[in-house]
Amino acid sequence: MNTSSPAPSSNVLVVDDITKNLQVVGTMLRNAGYAVTPATSGAEALKGIRVRVPDLVLLDLMMPEMDGLEVCRRLKADPLTQSIPVIFLTASNEMEHLVKGFEVGAVDYVTKPFNAPELLARVRTHLELKQARDVIFRNGLELRRLNDEKNEFMGIAAHDLRSPLNAVKGYSEMVLEDPALGTENTELVQKIHEAAARMAEMVQNLLDANRIERGEMQLRLAPIDLAAGVAAVLETQRARAAAKQQSIQMLHEAGALMVQADATVLTQVIENLVSNAVKYSPTGKNIYVRLSRSSEGTRCEVQDEGPGLSAEDQKKLFGKFARLTAKPTGGEHSTGLGLSIVKKMVEAMNGKVWCESELGRGATFIVEFPPA
Repeated sequence: MNTSSPAPSSNVLVVDDITKNLQVVGTMLRNAGYAVTPATSGAEALKGIRVRVPDLVLLDLMMPEMDGLEVCRRLKADPLTQSIPVIFLTASNEMEHLVKGFEVGAVDYVTKPFNAPELLARVRTHLELKQARDVIFRNGLELRRLNDEKNEFMGIAAHDLRSPLNAVKGYSEMVLEDPALGTENTELVQKIHEAAARMAEMVQNLLDANRIERGEMQLRLAPIDLAAGVAAVLETQRARAAAKQQSIQMLHEAGALMVQADATVLTQVIENLVSNAVKYSPTGKNIYVRLSRSSEGTRCEVQDEGPGLSAEDQKKLFGKFARLTAKPTGGEHSTGLGLSIVKKMVEAMNGKVWCESELGRGATFIVEFPPA
């Protein structure tokens, strides 16, 4: 059973200045179970549409005063009627006008004299396509509503979790400073502190992702010295690298490397990429951060000596909650959100980010910013 067939109540507007044509086409459609609204001119058709919007329009191409091209053009310019499929009714000697018909928005045509099976097949096909588009549109609206609700819930939950987690971190730091704590208790409190720090990072990632999805990320783009910004980030990452006997080396071309970016967001992007390089590189390896000019702007490359990424991993690398084959080498955690946030932040600053990698040969993440 074909459940996608149009309902018998589908309304077809037939526009033709020749009454006989209206009668012939109207009879074909009514016998097939369609409701028919006739109109003998373009002006009458446009007026009638305001009373009852049809599901499809069969429109004579050549009519006096207002031809089918003008009627179609007006239908497609009106948000109320622009989604209605228009099929032109045309004589065989009017075929040269059809190209213009498609240009103004028609979806098909039927030639005179009318062949009933052909006309009904084209009507049925375009009504089914319209119904499918309508379903997709309604589903899209519902998905958008549900996504907005999800984002609102995530934002509230993450925001409410941040304060108590920060309190746990702060109190655990204070306890760790107590010299009378003892070795065993120190280890326990240290684990509490590390767990709270991981949770706080996860919450911050969720807040960032939610802020971006809701369009609430406010950027202040300005000329920034990329080398100075990157150098400041690397100073904050060297201690983590040293804990794994890794070295971070920064190499850059001479002269100022200015980019148009938001200073805070740029810092977050570079921190994420360098942090990932430390996280996924084995003990004793090197991490190289290279800054250079390119034909498109200014680049920052973060190269590690980790296990590299498979082609399959690279396809989902910048997706939300991505789970990759490569794993952190020092027991670090990963939320799977960092790179998706990086991509959105870089693109919000009119930049590009991508990865070049081979299994067993490390990975290089490249961010390219437009010049200042």
